[in-house]
Amino acid sequence: MRIYKYIIINRLSGPVLEHNRGWYITKKLNLSLMKKGAKKLVGTKDFSTFRASSCRAKSPIKTMKLVKIKSSKDKIEIEFRSKSFLQQQVRSMVGSLKYLGERKWNLKKFESVIKSKKRTLCAPPAPPEGLYLARIIY
Repeated sequence: MRIYKYIIINRLSGPVLEHNRGWYITKKLNLSLMKKGAKKLVGTKDFSTFRASSCRAKSPIKTMKLVKIKSSKDKIEIEFRSKSFLQQQVRSMVGSLKYLGERKWNLKKFESVIKSKKRTLCAPPAPPEGLYLARIIY
């Protein structure tokens, strides 16, 4: 089991110690909508929508055990648990959840993008700053 965490910092800039340790955004995100979207990612699914074109995985079908979103002050932490991930899967899911949180997409659009299995419909992936491998459980 691999556990990845992604940090979104909801302000323009932060202390020097936090530089490049999260995705700095200025728009206020709708956390309840993002949490509803996160629930749609849990389970065994074809994650082709979130797969990089250079991904060499044999199958895009993965089982997402958990997607948890928690926030404190101006930080949003998104945790993903799965046995394995596709290339750029986590960053692409975070980018799509951000679109949902910004209300660029509604829940119905989010679901249709997941079901489409088309990378071209996916939101732009989140930047690599903010993505951490938190734990590996054998």
